[in-house]
Amino acid sequence: MKYIILLLLILPPIISYGRQPASPLPSEPSPSPAISLAAELMQEKQYKSAAIEYRRLALTTAPEAEQAGYYWGAAYAYHLNHDNSLAIKMLDYTDETENTIGNETTLLRLDCVMTDRNKSEAEFYADSLSHSCTNQLKHIAQSRKTKLALINHNLKTALDSIPETAEPDIITAVTTYAEGHDKNPKLGGFLGMVPGLGYAYAGEYANALRSLIMNGLFIYAMVETADDDNWGIFSVITFFEITWYTGSIYGGIDSSHRYNQKRLQACIQVIDDQSQYKPDLHKMPAISLKYSF
Repeated sequence: MKYIILLLLILPPIISYGRQPASPLPSEPSPSPAISLAAELMQEKQYKSAAIEYRRLALTTAPEAEQAGYYWGAAYAYHLNHDNSLAIKMLDYTDETENTIGNETTLLRLDCVMTDRNKSEAEFYADSLSHSCTNQLKHIAQSRKTKLALINHNLKTALDSIPETAEPDIITAVTTYAEGHDKNPKLGGFLGMVPGLGYAYAGEYANALRSLIMNGLFIYAMVETADDDNWGIFSVITFFEITWYTGSIYGGIDSSHRYNQKRLQACIQVIDDQSQYKPDLHKMPAISLKYSF
């Protein structure tokens, strides 16, 4: 019995001595500190600083394929910073390299020129992406066509260009917008001749009430000072009343424009929410887009 116990005490060390240590599993190489810095700046929404970092990486990188990726990253950062002229400049640098990110470059160009309301270029890039081999890019292209048609008030084209893969929310939003009606700014200005009525026409009831009260108070003060023959104060009050009264007219025009813009923007926001993309920042300079439909 004592020999069996002795063997049990000796065998585990022998067995573990004979085993080879397990080799660690291969892991993906971690991004360089410079790439991590650019990604961190992007996540912190310091887009201008991130763009500068990507440009620095492009200038210090030898392979042209990597240069193209970094220039694309700089363009994307500038676009998020609403500096589309610099974004397009970075994309021009991308095209000067032997890159393989043509579709991604066209997609970013499309968004840059759409933001700047460049209709002809936007239509060209959207048509180019429509012939792409990937369903994601086709969906994005069709969504951008719908958005462009709405901006140009071409409702028939907007309805016809809704992507086949569109979510019901997009179909409902575009259909509702097409069936709705804009406010007429001229009519809003005409109604504004009655203080507050132009605002009320556009649905801005708080502004309508404020305009009615202020004009009413000034008119009352004008009548009172005229009855008292206090023409000096009457002149001052009349000056301010003219300002408030003309403000009511122009307010009726502006409020109609605001109503139309809000209605359009609400529809476009639904389309944008269902056709988003963003690059995997930690895989730069390789461009790997993540789509959200």
